[in-house]
Amino acid sequence: SIARALAAAPTAIIADEPISALDTSSQAQVANLLVNLVDEFDMGMVFISHDLSIVRRISDRVAVMYLGKIVEVGTVDQIWNNPSHPYTRALISAIPHADGTAFMPQDLPGDVPNPMSPPSGCRFHPRCPLAKDECRTNEPALRRLGDGRDVACVLQTHRCQGRFCLEQCTLGSRTSIALY
Repeated sequence: SIARALAAAPTAIIADEPISALDTSSQAQVANLLVNLVDEFDMGMVFISHDLSIVRRISDRVAVMYLGKIVEVGTVDQIWNNPSHPYTRALISAIPHADGTAFMPQDLPGDVPNPMSPPSGCRFHPRCPLAKDECRTNEPALRRLGDGRDVACVLQTHRCQGRFCLEQCTLGSRTSIALY
C-alpha cells in the first residue's frame, strides 16, 4: 500500500503498474494522489506503465523501453513533440487524439520478437522501417543528443556524452519509466 511505502520516508518510490487494474476515474484519483505525495514529500518516483496518457500527465522525464532495453530517455515534451527513436515515433503516432485529428498510426512490420530470445543488434531492427545493416549486428548504446535526451539508435550520429543514470532521472522529480 502507499502508506506502508511512505512510512520509511524514502527518497524515491517505484510504482509498477499501480493503476492498470482501476477504472478511469479511480486511475485519475490515484495518479493525482501519487503526484501530490511526490511533491509533498520531495521525493522521486519511477512510475512504470503502458498507459501513455497517464505517463504524459504525471511525468517530467520518460524512458521508453523495447524488449527490456531503454531506447530513448527525455523530457515529456521531447518524447511527445519530437521523438528520436523509430520505436518511440511509432508509439507516439499510435496515441489517439480526443479531437479526432490523429493520423493513422505507423504500421510496423512483423511480430514482436520473443523477449527470451531477442534479435541480435538493435532489438527493434526486425520491425524498424529505417533499419540498416549495422542495426542487425550492433547493439546501439544510449547516446546523448544536443537537446539533452539519450537515444539508442545508430541513426543518431551525435557522440555520447555520458551514460544514462536512473538515479539522475528519478531523484527530485516526477519520472516515469514507460515499458512497452
